[in-house]
Amino acid sequence: MNPLRSGIQRVEREAIRHWSGPAPLIPCFIDSEGGVRRLPSRTLEVLCVPNDDPLTSWSVEREALRQLASASQPEADSAVLRMLNLELFFDPVRADAHLRLAAAGVPVLWYIYDFIPFLRPELFPPGSTRHCMHYLRALRGIGGRLAFLSETTRSDYIGRIARLKHPPENAPVITLGADGLGLEQQTFSPARRLFVAIGTVEPRKNPGPLLRAFRQLWDEGIAAPLVVAGRISSDAEDARSFFAQHSGNAYLTVLDQPSDETLRRVLRTARALVMPSEVEGFGLPPYEALHAGIPSIASAALPSAALLQRGAVLLQRMDQESIAAAVRTLLDDTVAAQLWQDAARARLPTWAEFGSALTDWARAA
Repeated sequence: MNPLRSGIQRVEREAIRHWSGPAPLIPCFIDSEGGVRRLPSRTLEVLCVPNDDPLTSWSVEREALRQLASASQPEADSAVLRMLNLELFFDPVRADAHLRLAAAGVPVLWYIYDFIPFLRPELFPPGSTRHCMHYLRALRGIGGRLAFLSETTRSDYIGRIARLKHPPENAPVITLGADGLGLEQQTFSPARRLFVAIGTVEPRKNPGPLLRAFRQLWDEGIAAPLVVAGRISSDAEDARSFFAQHSGNAYLTVLDQPSDETLRRVLRTARALVMPSEVEGFGLPPYEALHAGIPSIASAALPSAALLQRGAVLLQRMDQESIAAAVRTLLDDTVAAQLWQDAARARLPTWAEFGSALTDWARAA
């Protein structure tokens, strides 16, 4: 009932849009008693509306989904042929439901994003991790029908979560699509001056070094415009203070929860995308930008970095000095033009390819 359009919810929407069958997707949810409830088929239509459709919104979709949930029908466990889970959850009742179905012989398939809350608990508020343990409990108990977002996540599962001696069979990495923004191929021009940071602004996403790096450049008299586009978290106090202090700065633009069309408009004048986060399940913004031919400054530690070797400046540390140095380098038109040429040769998977691979794996599993 929380129909966001980014992160995991974006992956789910694209999986629905590009599911290739022949077995249909049947929407369902686990109720408060642990029972499976079948949703009306129109649920998929609601979730397949384009991300920036002007006739819908988060509140409109939420109300539509609430009404559809009230019209759901109970489904006997014996009628469930297989269960595909594309979500992360924190509910013990839901964990028990998946374990119950698996114990009854129902193939329970999970697509796994990352294990950051378990492996990097210091990045989250104290006590957060204990709410995630139900997910791990169910993950360990449902069997080996798993697919992974990245090779990093797959390796973490094998070596640190399940501690397996041998890799599981038929547990592929299914890479996300890079074409979700729907942005046409871009070309370089010296007139493109913007540096764009896309993503949630919150402490664990490392916005501090990014903002301090650009303040340093501005203090040096370097004209480096920055657009920060994404949801501004309530706990991003330092970032909020920075935005307030620089509210009159012509070189800073803050876009809170922009639409996809707004992001496309901004990226059409971008010289490069900058992603300060060093710990991500994947790192989608530089990946999507590269698909449109736009270079990025990003962390070499991102799982998506393996696919960003051409057309990106990958830094070992996303600190103030490193980011500022990378921006200075990209302000050189000759350097930027060469990086754009490299980016133009990159070839990345599409969401249609993701949907096809997900469907093939689900069928084979």
